[in-house]
Amino acid sequence: MKGNNAVSGKFDRLSRRVKVFRLFRPKMAAEEAGAGAAAAGQRFRKSEFKELLSNALQFDIGVLLRLRTFVYLLAGTGLFLFQTYNTLAIINLALQNEKLREQIKMTTSVITSQELKVHELHSIHNIAQNAVSLGLTISSAPPVEIDP
Repeated sequence: MKGNNAVSGKFDRLSRRVKVFRLFRPKMAAEEAGAGAAAAGQRFRKSEFKELLSNALQFDIGVLLRLRTFVYLLAGTGLFLFQTYNTLAIINLALQNEKLREQIKMTTSVITSQELKVHELHSIHNIAQNAVSLGLTISSAPPVEIDP
């Protein structure tokens, strides 16, 4: 009960500060026109505020220990964990998907370069066959390379 008295004392001080603020704050246009009169009449009284505070501080742990409530909490926790697992699995699959896309790009690049090399060798082979058909022979001298 000592803790409740300390909390109640703090809320009393807070309510006094709120009241002082309300006295010295500038009036809103709606309050000056009379529209705020109904709201001003429904302010908490000190006893109502203490009753509300005491109701908020009285928490019964026995409610959580009932079987039905415990089953609801367990089911909610299970659904939360299932959703979290699915979210993490989706993130993991997205990362794997990105890695596979990069591998496909690399493989496509390698295949393209190999195809270019095959076409180059095929054209060299065709040129060599055309040269043989024209009667040209292979030279024993190395080819001359020109540096740009």
